[in-house]
Amino acid sequence: ESAELGVCVCVRERDMAPGTAFCMSPAVGRQMRAHATAARGAAPARAASTVRMAESSSSLSDKLKMLTERLTQQKEKVEVLERFNNVDDYPVISSEGDPRVAALLEQNEIWRKKVVQEDPDFFNRIANVQTPEILWIGCADSRVPANEIINMNPGDVFVHRNIANCVIHSDMSALSVMEFSIKYLKVKRIIVCGHYGCGGVKASMSDMKFGLIDNWLRHIRDVRRAHSQELAAIADEDAKFRRLCELNVLEQVQNVCATTIVQGAWDEGQDITVHAWIYDVANGAVKDLGIAVSDPAAMSNLYRTSQSA
Repeated sequence: ESAELGVCVCVRERDMAPGTAFCMSPAVGRQMRAHATAARGAAPARAASTVRMAESSSSLSDKLKMLTERLTQQKEKVEVLERFNNVDDYPVISSEGDPRVAALLEQNEIWRKKVVQEDPDFFNRIANVQTPEILWIGCADSRVPANEIINMNPGDVFVHRNIANCVIHSDMSALSVMEFSIKYLKVKRIIVCGHYGCGGVKASMSDMKFGLIDNWLRHIRDVRRAHSQELAAIADEDAKFRRLCELNVLEQVQNVCATTIVQGAWDEGQDITVHAWIYDVANGAVKDLGIAVSDPAAMSNLYRTSQSA
């Protein structure tokens, strides 16, 4: 009961009678109080440690879950590729062992060695820069390769090809090619080259349904409509076909000149001439259709835009 004598504590233990009191010295009491204080201070630390362990466990669980999902996705991809790879006689994943690919690669090596033999510095010279003076707008027909028919090397001609060498004012692919070649490569000549025997032109002369391409052929049918009287006067169908191939080229030259890209370049004084050519797949000869536009004054006023809004 006295701080000097000791502390009386009531306890309820199984081996002691209820209410039994015992006394301890002040030193023992101080030790007990110190232990109690330490225990109370350690409790929050243990709780914080428990929270951190729980958070760490949760983070690890999330990572394991994510890894499991990725492994599952990868396994599914592998299964899909394996199914493709089981397709008979058609190696989808790898072309290794395919004689068709091997033959093409062999031809590439033959061509490469020939070029290096004739001009050892050729590939080094064109590796980092291209300076073509010509933009070629031609047909996608495999029989009309741009560089070969005018005997030009890689790097000499910037090329855009599509069905029937059309230049459509809403075709972003053609317009992008034109802007890049004119604005950045500074080409001096734009050659629109069609060819006799063009399948796209031939299809536009019929009333058959070909599918999606009919929307593209509509532009060539517009050329037929614009020149209907001239074409109607040609009795021979083959001659009419050849003439429509020519008229289509002439119309596409007008379309090139009507673009804001070409007109803008002319307004800035850039030297650009637009040509109309046609190629004969029967003999390999190129025919100049006699049109070379290098000034906006030569184009129709209907399409001329010379003043800013």
